[in-house]
Amino acid sequence: MSGKKTFTLLFIQLFILGVGGSIVGPLIPIISDSFEVSLDVVGSTLSLNAFGLLLASMFSGILSERFGKNKMLVTASILFSVSFLSLYLSNNFIYFTISYFIFGISWGIISLICNSLISDIFDSNRSSQIIRINIGYMLGAAFAPLIVSSILFFNVNWRYLFLFIALINTILFIFILLFKNRIYIEKKDKENFASLFSNSRKLLSNPVIIFCGIICFLHAGLGFSFGSWFTTYFKSINVPVNISSLILSLNTFIFCAGMLVQSFLLNKLSEERLMQFLSIPAFIFLFTAFISDNLIVKIVFIALFQFSFSGIAATSISTGIKENPRYSATITGLINSFSFTGTIVFQYMAGYLMENYSKSSIFYTSLGALFLMIIITSILNSYSVRKRKVS
Repeated sequence: MSGKKTFTLLFIQLFILGVGGSIVGPLIPIISDSFEVSLDVVGSTLSLNAFGLLLASMFSGILSERFGKNKMLVTASILFSVSFLSLYLSNNFIYFTISYFIFGISWGIISLICNSLISDIFDSNRSSQIIRINIGYMLGAAFAPLIVSSILFFNVNWRYLFLFIALINTILFIFILLFKNRIYIEKKDKENFASLFSNSRKLLSNPVIIFCGIICFLHAGLGFSFGSWFTTYFKSINVPVNISSLILSLNTFIFCAGMLVQSFLLNKLSEERLMQFLSIPAFIFLFTAFISDNLIVKIVFIALFQFSFSGIAATSISTGIKENPRYSATITGLINSFSFTGTIVFQYMAGYLMENYSKSSIFYTSLGALFLMIIITSILNSYSVRKRKVS
């Protein structure tokens, strides 16, 4: 299968994944009321989902290097459909939580494999293609709150969303199953587990990969928690969920536009310099949104924050892979492990603080993460400049 056709198939898979991964966030107030659980309990469920993502990231990279990326993609796609069918059928919160955890495992594998495949296929323009493939996920994430607003407007049971996503992903799974041996030509010389784990330890000692992991820890933690608790925050300032879901959807489309623009900026700036350049305005825009009492001004500056913040994680993954493209899946898994550890920490912290202190707590954690991101991207850029001069 040609690179363009493979890109299209993986783009669609990430689009569906984006819808699935973002559908729960706007529903948090409704899920909380429906199952009669507090926000911090819902936050724990989101953290458990992120723990599934973390487990997948830790092991699926090595497993894909050993058994093949095509097989891992098929396996993850099956788990995706099964978990969403279980979410639709869940009649208590424990069952819902377990199903959402299983989805987290499938989510982590699919994300890792798609990014790794694109890295292998488009090695000459890896950074821009990784950003663009992840636009598929973000477009799905943008449509998710729009879909939530629609079902709430028409008074449709919110559980049908999970059934619909399961069916759509099953259709795509059939295509993947038919074409899995044409998506990507697997290398014949697969390594044993001892060698793969040894290489993982060596890669994890690379300062660039560590810096990229920390950046993704902050980016993913901030991004997932801010999106998940967006409607909850706006409900606290008397904006109903169906309206705030539309605002969230618009912001996510702007996020996609930011990623597209940044994929072209990589022709002008290095990956390290671009990440540093984007972090500073993101902090300024979000801080302005936080201190503003005017709803329109708040919405505008959140949108500007989304635009500038968008492509940092994808660029960070590409920067890490550049250190050793031969082990693209393993490096992606290592960096994603940082990402989803950040998601676990931030999701629980956001739920706890918003339940026990203030609904504005999501801004405190997000601004703190952005401030640290400015520092880390600056260190990485300086390190990379010195490294290039030496070489």
